[in-house]
Amino acid sequence: MEMLLTFAEYQDLGGTATEDNYKKLEQDAEDLINPITNDYYVLNSIDTDEDKYRVRCFKKALELQINFSNDIGASTPYGMSDQDIKSVSVDGTSVTKGTTPINFVTGGIYNVALEYLYRGGFLYRGIPHA
Repeated sequence: MEMLLTFAEYQDLGGTATEDNYKKLEQDAEDLINPITNDYYVLNSIDTDEDKYRVRCFKKALELQINFSNDIGASTPYGMSDQDIKSVSVDGTSVTKGTTPINFVTGGIYNVALEYLYRGGFLYRGIPHA
C-alpha cells in the first residue's frame, strides 16, 4: 500500500522525525486517521483530488500526528496511554507529570491534527444549520 504522505512532503510541512522512524510512524498515523475520515483517501486518490485545501489539511494532519508520536515516543493509543504517568515514588524519589500525552489526544489522534481534519471537511457528519 502506498503512503499518503511521502517523507519529502512530510519534511516540507515541517516534519521532525528521522527517515529511519518515518515509515512506521506514518503507517500508524494512517491507521488512526483513516477510520475517522471514512477511509476517504483509501477510496479516493489523494494525487488527483482537485480540492488542494482538503489535501493540504489531510497531509498536515498526518504530519502533526507523526510529529506528536515521534515527540512522545508512542504512535498507538496503547503506547500513548502507557506514557500517562501521574505519580511514581521509588526510594524517596517522586515523579509526577501534570500534563501527559493522553491530555492532548482524542481516540489516539493529536487534537491539533483533528482540527485540520475538521477544517478539511473530513469529520463532518450532518446537515449544516444556519
